[in-house]
Amino acid sequence: MTYDKHAHVEPPEPPLIQPEEMFENDPQRDRKIPKRRLARERVMQMLYAHELGGRDIPELFNELVERDLALADERTSDGKQSSIKTSPEDVTKAWLETSGKAANDKDSSSSDDGALSFARELTSALVQHREEIDSLLSGKLERWDIRRVALIDRLLIQLGIAELLYFPEIPPKATINELIEIAKEFSTKESGKFINGLLHAVMTHLRETGELKKTGRGLLDESANEYSPAKTKRKKESE
Repeated sequence: MTYDKHAHVEPPEPPLIQPEEMFENDPQRDRKIPKRRLARERVMQMLYAHELGGRDIPELFNELVERDLALADERTSDGKQSSIKTSPEDVTKAWLETSGKAANDKDSSSSDDGALSFARELTSALVQHREEIDSLLSGKLERWDIRRVALIDRLLIQLGIAELLYFPEIPPKATINELIEIAKEFSTKESGKFINGLLHAVMTHLRETGELKKTGRGLLDESANEYSPAKTKRKKESE
């Protein structure tokens, strides 16, 4: 399955989620998924709450992101909880430091693999570069208004663009695959294909303009013509 970089991609119908609904997260599931995927999910949920309710992002980050990801970072590789504890004062201080340092640095992502650190940097990149990110997304929607895109799909695409631009150590294919997996859990059955197509189109544009700069693990080893978007086949409900 391939995408023409100039092809028009239409968004699917939005899922039937009401503003008052809350995400019901499963702690047992959370312990089984990769920590960075969990970080992406929590950041998406926080931004969803911000869009619907208008509450401040730092407040929502404290409430919806910090505790779960601090606990994830304390777990050992076998899923058991570590004895190391992170105080609320520590995570708040780290959030403020991350928000301050990432404002104008496209290579500001750290080598820290912690879920909480990654979530802070991802949130900061999106908040501080929202106009640029939305401009790239709108440019690939052609005649569609960005406001017509299902909220969860839009947030996942925005997070993906932030990773393409500001996280040079993350391979583009890893970014796209992870966001498709999250879309399977939280959005419609057509959302993975839509997100795949949009992010592939944005990635191709960034390559052509020289704005896609990857280093270390994020180095590209294939040309734009050889790149194959991630598969979006969903599991059967019985599996």
